[in-house]
Amino acid sequence: MATIYICGIDASSNDKNDFIDAEKIKAKLKAMKCAVVNPAEMAFARMSWSDTLNNRVELLKNSQAIYVLPNWKDSIMARIELTVAMDMKLHTFFHPVSNKEIKDLITTLDD
Repeated sequence: MATIYICGIDASSNDKNDFIDAEKIKAKLKAMKCAVVNPAEMAFARMSWSDTLNNRVELLKNSQAIYVLPNWKDSIMARIELTVAMDMKLHTFFHPVSNKEIKDLITTLDD
């Protein structure tokens, strides 16, 4: 099962339309039998900024891909997450992504 980390969801939580879109993306990935890591659902609010970053990097290390939402540039955390993911050479998807692209990833990981 592919684990996909959603990046930029923090920046989208202020805009109701983006939040709904993020939920649809999460549902789509789960329907395709992917495990979804949504950092917005984690208990990071009680942590310091550096602890939050360290925990997110650990979550990225356990993921096979990163799904980047359109407003990732609006969040310093999302920009760092994307940089870390690229350094780790994770499969990177920039929204919007077709079902075929996700299926291709899942097939690749199964080899």
